[in-house]
Formats: sequence, C-alpha cells, structure tokens
Amino acid sequence: MWLSLRGDRLLWAFALGLGFIGLLVVYSATVSLVFRYHPEMPEYYLVKQILTLTLALFLAYAVHLTDYRRWGPLFEYLWWLSIGLLAYLFLRGSGAQRWLYLGGISFQPSELARFALMGLLAYRMALHGEKPWGWPDLLPLIVRIGLSFALIAPVNLSNGLFLLVSSGIFLYIGGLPLGKLLRLAGVSGLALIVLFLSAPRATVWRQRLLTYWKGETSPTLPADDYQRAHASLAVYSGGVWGRGPGRSLQRYYLPQSYSDFAFSILIEEYGLIGGLVVLGLYGGFLGRLAVWATAASGFAQLFLIGTFLHTALQVGIHIGVSLELLPITGVPLPWISLGGSALLAQALMLGLSLSISHALRQKP
Repeated sequence: MWLSLRGDRLLWAFALGLGFIGLLVVYSATVSLVFRYHPEMPEYYLVKQILTLTLALFLAYAVHLTDYRRWGPLFEYLWWLSIGLLAYLFLRGSGAQRWLYLGGISFQPSELARFALMGLLAYRMALHGEKPWGWPDLLPLIVRIGLSFALIAPVNLSNGLFLLVSSGIFLYIGGLPLGKLLRLAGVSGLALIVLFLSAPRATVWRQRLLTYWKGETSPTLPADDYQRAHASLAVYSGGVWGRGPGRSLQRYYLPQSYSDFAFSILIEEYGLIGGLVVLGLYGGFLGRLAVWATAASGFAQLFLIGTFLHTALQVGIHIGVSLELLPITGVPLPWISLGGSALLAQALMLGLSLSISHALRQKP
C-alpha cells in the first residue's frame, strides 16, 4: 500500500465517516446557494467540499507522519501569525470583517487562532509542570487569551466566547486553582459587559439573548426568529426515519442550513436514526481521544484533552442551537458543515492526535 497509515485507525475511520456524511448534508443543504450563484453547475458546492475534505485528509496524513514533539515550539509562531492576520482584518474593516481573501480563496484566521492558542497553552502548561501557578506564570497565557478574544469577539462573539470558555476549562484541567480561575472569570465578565455596551453588533447580541430567554417571537429581530422557527420545523418533520436524502424542505428557507444549522437538515432528511448515527461517530471519536489521553502525559496529554474539549464543545453547541436549547450562534458542526477553514483546523488536530497515538504505540 503506497499510503502508510500510522496511529489509531479508528480515529481515521470516525473522521472519514463524519466527512462522508458531511458531503451528503452539504450537497442537499446548498441547493439555495446553487440556485443563486451557480445554477449552471448543481454539483458546485459538493465538488468544492470534496476537494476541501480531500485536502484536509492529506493535511492530516502529512501531519501524522511528523513527530508531535516538534510542534510544541511551533505553536507560538502559528499563534503570532494568526494574531497578525486578525489584526489586519480588524484594522482594515473596522472590526467588521471575518474572512481573508487570497487569490479568490477565503480563509478565516479565527480558526487558526483557536487551534494555535490551544496548542500553545498545552505546550506552556506542560513546560510549567506540577509547580504552583503564580500570577507571573499566568500573565503570558492571560495576555495571549485576552488578545485573541479581543480581536475575535467584536466581529464574531460566538467564536470569541467559545475561545474564552474552552481556554478557561483547559487552564483548570491543566492545574490552575479554582480561586484564580474565578478571578479571571470576573475580569472576563467585565470585558463582556463592555462588549455588550459598545461593540458594533451589540444590539443584535442583546436582542438575541432577550428573544431566547423570553421564548417568543421578537418583532425587532425577525431574522433570528425565522432561523429558530425553520430549524425547529426541520427537526420536527424528520421524525424517526427522516424525509429521505435530498428531500429537505427547510433547506429552501433556513439561512446557513449548510453550516450553522447542518444538524437540523441532517435530522430532517435522516431522522432520529441518522442523528444517533452521527452522535455515535462523534462518541467514538471522542472516546478514542480519551483513551490516548489517559495513556499519554505532558504536552501530548494536554493536546489530546484540548482536542477532545474543542470537538465536544463544538458538537454540543451546534446541536444545542439546532434543538433551540441555546441562543443562535455561528458554530459549525465538525467534519460535517460546509467550510474550509474549520475543516483544515480539524484536520490539523486529527493529524497531531494520530501522531501522538503512533508514538504511544511505539513505546516498549
């Protein structure tokens, strides 16, 4: 065989299974986009997702052949690169831009920032070891978390909050005392209050929360109510077995059905059974990460925990939004939603996790 797969092959299998289901969901959910932008080629977004998934898998393959220990110091440079790109977008667009366009290819630097920050935290916490955490030790990490949040949150609050919450949990798992974590949470709360009072999209955020808490239709934000209503209709009409592949009705009405509400379309077409299959694949993927995290130590263990945490939070938030358990956010479903930046970040995490599992298997 010309491709030599290393590491945990079950991780490969779960990722491939989710990626294949993602192709089915994307092909169906992008019908409205095809009619609007590419009526001459109905398969445009399917082909695009196939190419992106193929690139992601080759990226994961290339990374999994490397020695994971070499990546530790590289995360600092990757983080600075992502911060530079975020700062460029922030200054160029006065905080209103999320995407960087290079030669017709779009890229979301916030995905790179979240991946790089997770790896950087894992590396620095591993170097710190079991020593008590003093404020001088924490300051470099706090600055990096705060700067990442400050550049992401004004444009994309959901991604900024995701970064903040996952980083806090990660620090606690890494040994940060609860008292210090609560103080940091208090400072973060003040920063959020400032954002909700002064950010360009603050009115939208406040109204979304009010609409969610009241649980009723809001005349001031019909777009959000429209999304919630059609996401619920998609899930409700799916039943046990679903309407069948390519037979979704809500894909014509639900904005971002191919990304932020991919799970809703999946349930509508494949029903409760399809949803349980997908949850089973995620459960298997997370289970294998947990197995290897238990066997690892130091940087390897923390990186696997970070990958587990990021994947589990993304899946939980996305499904929570689709089922109206959480306010509307812009969190994609890992390996399934349409999008290149998120898929490539997931491939990097998969590749390094595979590299770690291979190194652990080689131990006598």
